[in-house]
Amino acid sequence: MPVMSVQSSVRERLARRIAGEIALSDYPGQTMRVWRERFRLPQIVLAEYLGISPSVISDYESGRRKSPGTSTIRRFVMALLSLDEQNGGQVVSAFVRLMDVSLVDLNIVLAMSDFSASMTSREFCDKLKCTVKSGEEYLDKEIYGYTLVDVERAVRELDSEAFLKLFGATTERCLIFTNVNTGRAPMIAIKSQEFKPTLVVLHGVGKIDRLALELSEQMRIPLAVSKISSIDTLLRELRAFGPD
Repeated sequence: MPVMSVQSSVRERLARRIAGEIALSDYPGQTMRVWRERFRLPQIVLAEYLGISPSVISDYESGRRKSPGTSTIRRFVMALLSLDEQNGGQVVSAFVRLMDVSLVDLNIVLAMSDFSASMTSREFCDKLKCTVKSGEEYLDKEIYGYTLVDVERAVRELDSEAFLKLFGATTERCLIFTNVNTGRAPMIAIKSQEFKPTLVVLHGVGKIDRLALELSEQMRIPLAVSKISSIDTLLRELRAFGPD
């Protein structure tokens, strides 16, 4: 399938997903805020594009204004996608990579989900019983979801291009790596990518390579180790965060 048709297909899927999440949410305004922040759009920029006052968006997000109707949700979603396109399409491009089905089919991506509301990296580390090895000063940054990757299988199954693509498949999320040896390979791969995660968690790691720690500091990405014993327990803990 041509690249443009893939991009268009993912754009449509993403639009339906955003609209559905807002419409079905118990707190639609809060869900609107989460998606606006995922697209890194200030209220004033979105309001100007929609031709409304920033206070209107603020009222929706805070719950002061009644739940948006179908037409409002549609305008909101189209504005997010159109503004992202004007800015180079970075967020939608990240979702194109994130929705690469082949990575899931190969059992390389073991789990991925978006949160119903953002949380700080520190909160996420606490829930996964993590020891932070570097970048603790950056733990107050918010994340909006996670992706769990089997590094051993990724190295075995993917060519170099696909391997690097996998590590560029996320932004403002946590990348969790299991079956890790020293953490060196995934951190080098992340270093080479334009889009980088906000937090990296290693699971099943032995001694962390010094270069992995140095790259964590250089990129200002906290690097943590989960003390959860098994992959099954880790998956159970991640499911406790709830569905997309």
